[in-house]
Amino acid sequence: MIPDPTIYLAVCVGLFLLGLFAGRFLNRAILRIPQHFDVAPAWKSVFANEKRLGKYPQTRWYYCLPVIGTASMTGRSPYSGRRILAREPWLELLNGCLFVMAFVCTIPPELWGAMQADCLRTPLWAGEIYRWNTVSNLFLWSRYFYFLFLVEALFIATFIDFDLWIIPDGVTFPAMVVGFVGQTLGVGYFLAPVWFQDPNLLQSLIPLIPVLEWWPTQNYFPEWIKYHPFLHCFSISAVGFLVGGGIVWAVRIIGGLVLRREAMGFGDVILMAMIGSFVGWQAVVVAFFLAPVIALIIFVVMLVVNLFSKQEFTWAMPYGPYLSLATIIVLFCWKYFWPAIDRIFMPGPLLLVFAFAMLIMLAFSLFVIQGLKWLVGIDPWPGDDLTWRSADQLHHYSGETVDPNHGSWKRSSWPGTESGRGQLNEHRWRNDCQ
Repeated sequence: MIPDPTIYLAVCVGLFLLGLFAGRFLNRAILRIPQHFDVAPAWKSVFANEKRLGKYPQTRWYYCLPVIGTASMTGRSPYSGRRILAREPWLELLNGCLFVMAFVCTIPPELWGAMQADCLRTPLWAGEIYRWNTVSNLFLWSRYFYFLFLVEALFIATFIDFDLWIIPDGVTFPAMVVGFVGQTLGVGYFLAPVWFQDPNLLQSLIPLIPVLEWWPTQNYFPEWIKYHPFLHCFSISAVGFLVGGGIVWAVRIIGGLVLRREAMGFGDVILMAMIGSFVGWQAVVVAFFLAPVIALIIFVVMLVVNLFSKQEFTWAMPYGPYLSLATIIVLFCWKYFWPAIDRIFMPGPLLLVFAFAMLIMLAFSLFVIQGLKWLVGIDPWPGDDLTWRSADQLHHYSGETVDPNHGSWKRSSWPGTESGRGQLNEHRWRNDCQ
């Protein structure tokens, strides 16, 4: 029961408003982080003030407010003259909703007010590793902001990937550090232990597979998990990092060898490694297999809409947003996912065999698809001159953001050149021409 429902509702409203202001900051991060390759300059630019457009720009007090102020400035900012996208107010609203959803899922009503720890344990491993008598408010709020940091990082990565088809290191690397540090300190409250298995299943398979007798542990959990909680928490991030990045890297390598083109970008590899450092390897595997299902559903919906609207349809799409969306769904709905799938992770060492078999099946499936293309007269391996790689995208974007006045002395020149390019006002503003 909730001690005071009014307080719980007030906290949700307060977090929603805080999420609106944070959404305005995220809009700035989405715009500025891709403009720099290194992490430190990228975030320095995010926190830097915008250059004012003239000495006395036309301003209103409500311009400082999220949603309302952003919507009133859509088109062109009166402060700096930069373009304000029509989606920015909606992204601020979306971020406010994410703040509330993360709170309700991380600190549900039954845990509000530091309830007994029984509500926190999952059905699989409750009471097997650790026992808490009570859970402090500090722990609950720490866990909320820990997972909220992941949600915000995925938010930035998603819309940068939508815009530019890249996931900058400025988004994933700082979040990865937070994932490791927070999980090691126990703030993350891991979704599942780093390793567990069904000892009865293992014992029954030893006569068929004698090598299993040499497996290091025959119990439900390895013994060291019970006595080294901080090492266990760190191992959850480390193994999640390796499995999350490794599974995408394996698909990238196999797809590149069979398809002879880039199957998944390296940014997706780093993104899944970052996600794994937060949620552990079981949750990141679930998110990896859920992402193509979400992508397929959205792809079919977009295809139907474009058929009715008779618009040109593009078959290519960035994959990072679907990995992010799948991760958020898994994170928010883990208490419903886990009881339904926990048996999948119980075969113990046989999981390694299953993983290897799935990679073989992936390669075989891609070869079959290429063969079917060849049979129907489609070239399975088009020329490399038509391949657009992530490096090409970065080079293209950097070419779009070149400053024509970079490295030039401030000087007056014939205005006809800039006028013909439509850059006369920008040239005068940059060079303080009156």
